[in-house]
Amino acid sequence: MRIVLASTERDWRGGEVQAGLLAEGLRRRGHEVAVLARKDGQLALRMDQAGLPVEAFPGRGRSPASWWSIRRFLRSFRPQVLHANDSPALACTSWASWGLPIPARIASRRVVFPIRSPEKYRVGCDRVLCVSHAVAEACIASGVPLDKLCVVHDGVDPQRISQGNRERGRRSLAIEEGRPLLVTVAALTDDKGHKTLIEAAHQVIQTHPDAVFAWAGEGNRRDELQTLAAEAGLSQHIRFLGFRHDIADLIYAADVFVMPSHMEGLCSSIIDAMFAARAIVATTAGGIPELVGAAPDEPPVAWLAPPKDATSLANALLECLAAPEERRQRGQRAHRRAMARFTAEKMVDGVLEVYRAVLERPQGRLAA
Repeated sequence: MRIVLASTERDWRGGEVQAGLLAEGLRRRGHEVAVLARKDGQLALRMDQAGLPVEAFPGRGRSPASWWSIRRFLRSFRPQVLHANDSPALACTSWASWGLPIPARIASRRVVFPIRSPEKYRVGCDRVLCVSHAVAEACIASGVPLDKLCVVHDGVDPQRISQGNRERGRRSLAIEEGRPLLVTVAALTDDKGHKTLIEAAHQVIQTHPDAVFAWAGEGNRRDELQTLAAEAGLSQHIRFLGFRHDIADLIYAADVFVMPSHMEGLCSSIIDAMFAARAIVATTAGGIPELVGAAPDEPPVAWLAPPKDATSLANALLECLAAPEERRQRGQRAHRRAMARFTAEKMVDGVLEVYRAVLERPQGRLAA
């Protein structure tokens, strides 16, 4: 197939990681893949370094000049599949490709927020790829037809995570073995729940006064969160690490991986922790239960708490820290579950199934 993946995001976060894994996975399977991305974005840079053809456009693709550039590229490349990786990418590629004969138009949806403009999903694409059933339910609630929705969970490259090293990660933080280390990898945004974790951390420190909470990620709430941590007397316990290139080391260094989100499409950072066989404490927000199998008939792979409930989160953290053997067992179960369900290869397989299903419709077939 000839496939174009489009993204308008600047930063390198979960959605862009998934786009990169998808692009490289499709290329390995022999498909012709090109990337449409903003000039100042990390996806354009990284895919160019990976040797994939990249067509870059200015800003988020909202200007007529951007639309013309995108349209000119699409007319030249003649994709069979045009896949928008984010909502603004769906909008700009819809405008830019109006009237072009593209058999399959796909849009990814990664968040559980209500859709402000559901019409673009109803009209602008053939299928909406939801990263979880929770996201699909949010799409239905926003008015997207059920027959447009497909669920394909995100995936992670196990080889990338397996390169992590616990000793190296602890050394980078100057934390000796035996000192409790709780790691969170998430953008510093409101929906990730760091405020709740500050409240929970205050309770955890009463029992574990030498515990360290290490937060990897950047975001628009950093200053506010640093102020709140200082006001709670936790400046010596909560470390704001910013953007890191050694995420695998940090995850392996952790005694507990913590995800306090109160809104979450799926959370590929939890998959990273599962591949590293880490003990996981998370909330039940969005698609997280789909990752950790929070069903009564399945043995637990994580400790879970309701979103925005600091006391319950603190209790889960304390229970986890008090049970080293249970941490080990749940971590091993998490690793097996991730290998069975959440590899990048399985994600690519799932996406290809959707592409083929659309192309094989009578109205989606190319002329011979």
